[in-house]
Amino acid sequence: KITNKTLKFNKESKENGELYGSIKPKEVSNAFREILKVEINPSQIDLRQEITQTGKYLINVNLHAEVTARVNLQVDKIDSI
Repeated sequence: KITNKTLKFNKESKENGELYGSIKPKEVSNAFREILKVEINPSQIDLRQEITQTGKYLINVNLHAEVTARVNLQVDKIDSI
């Protein structure tokens, strides 16, 4: 149900694409709930590295001891007013 899905985040960032705050597992967990209507605990989300830049990322979600789903994250810049 979640494998190969893409979660999109729109964040404020600097000119070089660096985010003002990194994306944490809790924020990804909330996106699963709101966008895909799936309950995923933050402890099940393996980001591999801190997400501090705009761009595309591939993360793993540990659903069970032997079951892992791969999910795409896309972080885009919000145009400041």
